[in-house]
Amino acid sequence: MKKKLIRLISIMLAAVLTAASFVVTSYAADPPAITAEGAIVLDLTTGEVIYEKNPDEKLYPASCTKLITAILVLENLPMNNVLTADAEVASTGGSRLSMKEGEKVTVKDAVYELLIGSCNDLAVLFAKAISGSVDEFARLMNSKAAEIGCTDTHFTNPNGLHDAEHYSTASDLAKIAVYCMKNATFRDIVKCVDYTYTRGEGSGKSGTVETMKNGNWLLNNTTNVMYVGNERRTAKYEGCIGIKTGWTDEAKGCLIAAARRGNTTLLSVVLRSDGSSNGSYERFVDTIKLLDWGFANFRTFSAMRMGTELGTIEVKKGEFNKVRAVLGDDIYATLSSAQQDGAVTTKVTLDESIRAPFDKGTVCGKLEVFIDGTKTAEYKVVTAEAVKEGGILSNWGIEDSAAKKIFSTILTVIFAIIALFVLYIAYLKIKSERKKKKKAERARQRAEALEKQRLEDEQLFAQMPEYEPEQSGGYDAEASSETDGED
Repeated sequence: MKKKLIRLISIMLAAVLTAASFVVTSYAADPPAITAEGAIVLDLTTGEVIYEKNPDEKLYPASCTKLITAILVLENLPMNNVLTADAEVASTGGSRLSMKEGEKVTVKDAVYELLIGSCNDLAVLFAKAISGSVDEFARLMNSKAAEIGCTDTHFTNPNGLHDAEHYSTASDLAKIAVYCMKNATFRDIVKCVDYTYTRGEGSGKSGTVETMKNGNWLLNNTTNVMYVGNERRTAKYEGCIGIKTGWTDEAKGCLIAAARRGNTTLLSVVLRSDGSSNGSYERFVDTIKLLDWGFANFRTFSAMRMGTELGTIEVKKGEFNKVRAVLGDDIYATLSSAQQDGAVTTKVTLDESIRAPFDKGTVCGKLEVFIDGTKTAEYKVVTAEAVKEGGILSNWGIEDSAAKKIFSTILTVIFAIIALFVLYIAYLKIKSERKKKKKAERARQRAEALEKQRLEDEQLFAQMPEYEPEQSGGYDAEASSETDGED
């Protein structure tokens, strides 16, 4: 019974996985058959891989190597610098500018010629200018590749000339291409159909104006006709924006290409394309097939724009007690042609609080993106403003603006109390003065009354006759006293 139950569960699980697989694969038509041994197609905006064939197989990259050489030039050398070729540069073989020893060239002209004309001698010129030698520059290339995220790449030279130890993968080259395409100058160069320049001093034809055509037929070729499946067409591809071709006898046809249609930009990498009598055609055929399939079956959906407000967060000990939380990047999702916009959902998680001081753009949460319920990406939520440390009242969540009002009110009240006290003291003083004046007035009036009374009394007494005692018949007090004393 137990075995039957386990078997039943296994069958049900297999059915669920099969159904899930069917749902995923049913979103897009089957990809085309290509001759390339290694290939990958991704949405350049989201980084979402929509097709891959042996993406981690180590293959020779040929001149696709020059992507990392060019980006190191753009990151390390000023464009107006002038470089001088030495004997090693002049002796470099393969596709080249044919520089002479002692010839001078600006970094700007050289980096355009490196990518558009795939000049091997210029790659050596840059390697020596940046690192002093080809070997040292190869170490820098490998370090940069590792920094970008490459795990199966090893470079021994700056131009892709064959070396058994010089290899990469479709996946790693896609990572390098994505990194390079973030550089505006690089993007401007690789989309150029051609480049006109003036040969420099020491070239033997100083001052001669020359034009170099881009070897990427997807950009400009309306002459060479090829079959893409059963369709006869030229190589020029609608919306192509670059980026680099490669070819050696050992590597066969290599091509990294990007194209934009509407809001969707796809990047394709094909390595070792060689399914026809002319392998140089086949890399373009493979790429056109993959890009056509990608644009027909997938699109880039703009789900949310950078700066979208997602809520507010409590600020502790700050001049403000709240800060807006906003999306730190644009959010895009890669959808199949069968999926509606509503397939994309998001979940926002914000920190409970953030302590001041902090700068604008400080991470304060995350936004998760789901497509049909499956998490596909995670983005940073950041603060919309910088917040300085607040005053003493910020410990209780009171903003500095409110604290200023409180202190202002307190000061106003204090000044009002002081003013009232001063007025009260003044009032008491005035009242006391008035009281003193009244008392003095009453005293003066009493004094005047007494003086008046005294004067009146003096006048009265002055008018009274003087008293004179009688000479006889009068009362003799002394005698009477003596008489009265006898008994």
